[in-house]
Amino acid sequence: MIKFFRRIRQQLLSENKFSKYLLYAIGEIILVVIGILIALQINNWNAQQKEKEALMKTLSIIKNNIEDDILMLDSLKSKREKLIPLYKKEQLTFFNNTYDLETSMNAIYVFDVFNFKANQSGFNTLEQSPYLALINGSNLHKLLLVRKSAIEYLYITENETNTGVDNLETQLEHTFDMKMGYTIFMSAKEQQDANITITDVDAFVKEVHNSVLYRNAITKASIRDKTIIPQYDALIQLSKDAITEINKVTESP
Repeated sequence: MIKFFRRIRQQLLSENKFSKYLLYAIGEIILVVIGILIALQINNWNAQQKEKEALMKTLSIIKNNIEDDILMLDSLKSKREKLIPLYKKEQLTFFNNTYDLETSMNAIYVFDVFNFKANQSGFNTLEQSPYLALINGSNLHKLLLVRKSAIEYLYITENETNTGVDNLETQLEHTFDMKMGYTIFMSAKEQQDANITITDVDAFVKEVHNSVLYRNAITKASIRDKTIIPQYDALIQLSKDAITEINKVTESP
């Protein structure tokens, strides 16, 4: 093809047809420019396809992360919902000025700490990537940003409320001889070997039960879980909505 054009060019010059040669030269330049534009367009299309493929892979990772998060949120919610009735039952003993060993033993889980840890690896990759522009401002992007804010707010709530209960537990440990307290978690054989009787355990638990620190811990834990569970629900719904939007993007032609 190049030899063909060169032959035409030489023929026009040899025949002193300068005007025709000029038109030919202009046409050749136009063809070169068109070729370059087509090549650029192909390169841009290839680049866009690569960015789209990378976006689809990242969205798939984000979807998997969110699905794992939903499972964790459901588990944490279930645990907290099971504990609330135990706190309520113990609180009734405070108001009625009564005491029951089994009720207090069940409520001891007040000091268990549950934290939600979201997997944001996929979303962090998306935020730092050039292909974020492909969904920037979309419903999906807005949902992911709202979800990120909800996760941060939940982290603050859990951290503050857990810290409050932890501080009360620390004060209890400094107030009571926890040597007896730890025997609660011993097996019957271990208690027998340590000469610990149920009467000893009962006396210790009753003393703790009557303390202001313990009662405050039960109250704070009850409020904590009632506050956190609605945040779990909201985050679960946001997560499901985000998955729906991801499916729309990844399944569209």
